[in-house]
Amino acid sequence: MRIEVKNFLLASVLLLSVGLLRADDPEAAAFMEKGLRCEAGGKHTDAAEAFRSAEIVAETPDLKLRAARRVAESYRKAGFLGQEFEALERLLTQYPTKVDVPVLVAREFEIGDAFYHGYRDPAFWSLRFIPWLTDKDRTAEVYEAALKRAPYAAPGGEARLRLAVRCMKNNDNDKAIKLLRDVIRVYPETEAARFAMLELGNLLFELSRAGDGDGRYYEEAIQVFHEFREKHPDLSENEWVAQCITKAEDVYAERLYGIAKFYHREGRNQPAEIYLLDVLRRFPHSLAAAKSEALLTELDKTYFPEQVEETPADRYPEYQTFPIPEEDHRLILAPENSNHRFLLPIYDLNLPRNKEKQ
Repeated sequence: MRIEVKNFLLASVLLLSVGLLRADDPEAAAFMEKGLRCEAGGKHTDAAEAFRSAEIVAETPDLKLRAARRVAESYRKAGFLGQEFEALERLLTQYPTKVDVPVLVAREFEIGDAFYHGYRDPAFWSLRFIPWLTDKDRTAEVYEAALKRAPYAAPGGEARLRLAVRCMKNNDNDKAIKLLRDVIRVYPETEAARFAMLELGNLLFELSRAGDGDGRYYEEAIQVFHEFREKHPDLSENEWVAQCITKAEDVYAERLYGIAKFYHREGRNQPAEIYLLDVLRRFPHSLAAAKSEALLTELDKTYFPEQVEETPADRYPEYQTFPIPEEDHRLILAPENSNHRFLLPIYDLNLPRNKEKQ
């Protein structure tokens, strides 16, 4: 009862304050009154629309600002996060000196987190009870807007890391690399930076495997992996990092060996010998070391071969995989496995009779 009286008194004061502006902004004041009534009745989306109309038609800056704030508040109460984000962006863009920028940007990061974890605005508010009628994923849009306004905010590390992972899934590797480097540079002692180092090293390694003519990706990948091991020597991820370093060295050494073979086929043995020596000096434990030494011994009779491991250690064994063979069966779907869609079993009518299995 006390809460209802308190809400009634608050609404009365607000209506009175709006009424005082009626002489200058009668149309805006009418929309504000409508929005307050809707809010008092729990119709927050209707209230937001009314406040938005008041913001548009209002002439005095103070009323415009108050209406814009109420738009964001109403959408927040309604749980309509995409519309709340747009209202916050209008506040930050149109009234940057009259709003609490850190608070609003922090709220934008929270909205971005919600989208990242699966929240979606309903495509049609009146049909919001239908779960699959949802609007698009706005994670990247919200995070990027928040980062643009507060590039060094505390949540920025996690936001950049999440954006980088999405960029990698979309094959936007250049943007992903930039975001991961920013996380490591701006938030060096955070958990986000630790994961960013692993993601960056792995991405650079994969790019070096696809094609790395000047060795730029390989060099940075090795640098990132070594920095990770120095900063976090006791973490379990170091075993995986060691395997990545070994694989990266194998790939790069194999590329150098391939270049040496090319020069040898072209009859240019001098540059071939340079590449082979590079393999032996930089990657003596790589898979290409033994065959590089064998080829160098063939090309340079004065070269005295050293003892190179034929089977380098510290590599996970590779296993040959086979698909599970398909089995013919007459029964396709049993009623108890159909989620109550079928009352009778579904049989394969095209299965040859001699292969039917009852």
